Amino acid sequence: QQQAQAEEATRKQQQLEAEETTRKQQQLEAEEATRKQQQLEAEEATRKQQQLEAEEATRKQQQAQEEATRKQQQLEAEEATRKQQQAQAEKATRKQQAQAEEATGKQQQAQAEEVTRKQQLE
Repeated sequence: QQQAQAEEATRKQQQLEAEETTRKQQQLEAEEATRKQQQLEAEEATRKQQQLEAEEATRKQQQAQEEATRKQQQLEAEEATRKQQQAQAEKATRKQQAQAEEATGKQQQAQAEEVTRKQQLE
């Protein structure tokens, strides 16, 4: 009877220890799986964040480049317009001067002819 009780107690003790060992093992495995899952999610979130930031930086860089190009083209166009207007103004001035000189020359010639004619009449 005592031996049977001792064996039963031993069997129960071993079963409890086996169950406890199994429970601890399962808990460790669950914690490890959770840790790995959280690490994967954190890495994915970091990767997505970095990708978003890189895309935003690229977009801003392109925008700045386009703005700089637009300003440069505007400056060049304004300079070209200014030079064109200046050239036209200079051409018009030269033409006016030439016309004025021609008119003055004709007037002087007419006056000289008039003086000569009067002198001849006298």
